[in-house]
Amino acid sequence: MSEAFSVPYFKENFQQYIERNKDVFTKTHAMNAYYRSIVGTLINDNLNKNSEIVRRIRNLEKAYNEVKNQN
Repeated sequence: MSEAFSVPYFKENFQQYIERNKDVFTKTHAMNAYYRSIVGTLINDNLNKNSEIVRRIRNLEKAYNEVKNQN
């Protein structure tokens, strides 16, 4: 398993979420649902360091774009 909240961590989770929900959602819909869920969790997390939230969101964004552009 990848380091929590790293780009590889989020990519793996995107791909798992897409696979688990392939009978319900398109790839894009599954990715958007996962993305919104994670952003909501990060925003409501009681992290004391804003830089940590920003790092996690940047990693999430990078993973989203990398998985979205895969075939």
